[in-house]
Amino acid sequence: MMKRKAGAVIARLGMICLTVICFKNVKAQQISDHFFGVNAWMPDTIGDVNNCPDPPCIRYGKLHKNWTNIKNSGATSVRYGGISPDKNIPTKYQYLRMVDSIRSRGMEPIIQVPFYNYRYTAQQAADIVQYLNVTKGRNVKYWIIGNEPNLIYSYTTAGQIAVYFKAFASAMKSVDPSILIVGPETASFKQTITNGLTAPGGPDDITGKDAAGRYYLDVFSFHTYPLGAGGQTRSDVITNLTASGNLQDDLMYLKARLDAASTYHNRTGASALKMAITEANINYKNNSTDDVYGLCTNSFVGGQFVAELYGVGMKCGVDFINLWSVIEGNSNIENCGYIDQFTGNKKPIYYHFQMMAENFSGNSINCTSSQSDVKSFASHDGNKLSVMIMNESMTNNHSYTLRLNTNAIGGNGSLKINVNAGINADFTDVLPSQSSVVLIFNTAGTIIKKCEYSLVNAVANQPPVCTDYISTGIAFNQGFDDNAKLDLTIFPNPSSGMFNIGLNNKYSTERKFNIEIINILGQKVYGSTTTFVNGKEEVDLSTNLAQGTYIIRVRQEDKDDNCVIKKIMVQK
Repeated sequence: MMKRKAGAVIARLGMICLTVICFKNVKAQQISDHFFGVNAWMPDTIGDVNNCPDPPCIRYGKLHKNWTNIKNSGATSVRYGGISPDKNIPTKYQYLRMVDSIRSRGMEPIIQVPFYNYRYTAQQAADIVQYLNVTKGRNVKYWIIGNEPNLIYSYTTAGQIAVYFKAFASAMKSVDPSILIVGPETASFKQTITNGLTAPGGPDDITGKDAAGRYYLDVFSFHTYPLGAGGQTRSDVITNLTASGNLQDDLMYLKARLDAASTYHNRTGASALKMAITEANINYKNNSTDDVYGLCTNSFVGGQFVAELYGVGMKCGVDFINLWSVIEGNSNIENCGYIDQFTGNKKPIYYHFQMMAENFSGNSINCTSSQSDVKSFASHDGNKLSVMIMNESMTNNHSYTLRLNTNAIGGNGSLKINVNAGINADFTDVLPSQSSVVLIFNTAGTIIKKCEYSLVNAVANQPPVCTDYISTGIAFNQGFDDNAKLDLTIFPNPSSGMFNIGLNNKYSTERKFNIEIINILGQKVYGSTTTFVNGKEEVDLSTNLAQGTYIIRVRQEDKDDNCVIKKIMVQK
């Protein structure tokens, strides 16, 4: 990653759903088994500390402490690349340890070889492939050549890239013909460079074969930080990705180019060209004061933006997207990972990524939303249907109907969502402002799981709250990060501030439970201890609670990990 200018932000309101534009009237797009990726930044050390061409080689990174968090986020691929391993060639030990760290957690490694404007050679790249895949038998499948040539090396033409790219690809595939080459890794999508590199039969075409009959390029890649250095408005965040000339249009354009090149070179089936976004985030730099209420990588709406970015990628057939990054930065401006560099807390970006990565598989399918600031997308895998809905409004709570086919939705609800799943079923609920929900249905259209996450959760540093609907029709709630089996109900909800907290637990009259109610600022506004006599606790805060959304947390007093969280809406 490097600093770069943001693309022009075109504010265009209207119907926004991650469905309609990319591939109308064609079959659903398959979601690859390595689609949800992250970047392995930043490691402790990169390169030979005793012979460091471009100091520092010692980075003091915390990546090695976060492999469990990476695995738990649902990541399926990890890229080891960027500026530092391009400037300073990693040692054999560092490459091997990185590959093994990724593979041991069940993820796919994507490994970059250095180029850095001819500092390193094609033979050195081939030697890395030889060491990892032949000598050590690690069989790494995906290989990247260099990093951000139009930024780091100031290359402005396809010809400048094609010369080194072809030489490196041929040398690497001569060692292991089974590998897939990823590139050109431009710092952003550049149509002029793309045109030259994908002009079938042209002088700079990298989509064809070398003299040995091996394809140079297999996956066309670029980086995207759509809102650049952090000066955006909230309107920019909400409208950017699907605005004319931005990411969704870029992917449509690239897909058409790659399909044409595949046809020209007779690339079919597994050899057909694919596309990837190997670095992605809302910004490459935060505002200095960015936090959960802000608009950059620390914010709740920033998490929603990243989820939408993955949604756009799913709909447009991207093979994989690697979020930049895991954990980084020595200041709030540079604190752009999905884990906070200073506190170790998981950010809203982490939880939005997790909600998608754990639930979306199979094929993406179309959906439509009747509200411009409510984003929705869906997938099905033959066993379940997953739908994500994100309300980016700061003030509007929506009563909504979700229909699992394309038939018209009646009624007076403020939000109507259609999912083209061909199932004759509806689901109704309330979607609070600044909140995201994932709904999981079985093939009959019966809801089996709901995961909710909101600004209130983020402020309280709480994970999403999931409700599993079991065969008896009884629901129990749990957070993503615990194994709670408490069955908690809040009724009525919404309420005026007077409500009941019900607990169905065989020890409820023998053990004490702590109840906390937390507001959107993360402040505790109510606390009590109870044994839940008669299975419920009556709470009357009708004169104390302002209108809004609150978190109710119930924790077993003698067992901190037995905790359940639910939301309540207070309406007056």
